[in-house]
Parts: sequence; structure tokens; C-alpha cells
Amino acid sequence: MNWILQLFVIISFLLLGHGIVAFLSVPLPASVVGMILLFLFLLSGVIKIEWIEEISSFQLKHLTLLFIPPIATLFLSGFLEILNWSIILILLVSSISCLLGTAYTVEWYEKQKRRRPK
Repeated sequence: MNWILQLFVIISFLLLGHGIVAFLSVPLPASVVGMILLFLFLLSGVIKIEWIEEISSFQLKHLTLLFIPPIATLFLSGFLEILNWSIILILLVSSISCLLGTAYTVEWYEKQKRRRPK
């Protein structure tokens, strides 16, 4: 499947998420709703991972580029001067918790995937 069709699949789930949030007044960001829907469709087998694998890998490879300008702006604007130890501690603990939670979730999912017969 070519990249344009793969991108169309991902964008269609984003738009579907926007529609659901607008219609049902769900208190979640539309992108999160779209991502949950995509996840459910992948789990159910309606959409195959091969249909979005290339564009997803491309997007993940270049995701860090989106964070460089805001982070550079924070450091150049004097953000470090207003930080105190409690905020730094909260940022460190929450970052480590997020990383560990993601790691254990992926590990659990991979174990479940290996147990499932094909």
C-alpha cells in the first residue's frame, strides 16, 4: 500500500475522532479518540498493521523534530530561571513513571502476542 493511502487511513481516524468528539461531546482530545479507534480496529483485524506500517514508522522516526522548536524556545526564554527543585523533581518522577509504564505495557503486550495462537 503506498504512503498516500496509508496516510489517508490515519487521517481518516483522526477526522472520525473529531466527529465523535463534536457529536457526543466526549471530554477527550479528538486525536486520542481517533487513536483509540485505530487501536480497536487493529485489534479486531478490520485494519491490518501492514496497511499503516510504513507511514507510522516514518512518522515515529521524525516525531522528535516536532519537539525541538518548543524546547529550544523554552530554554531561550528564561524558563530555567523559574524552575525550582520541586518542579524538577515532579518532572523527573513523572517522566520516569511514563517511560516505565510504557515499557511494561509493551512487554506485557508482546507476551500476550506470543501466547496467542495464529
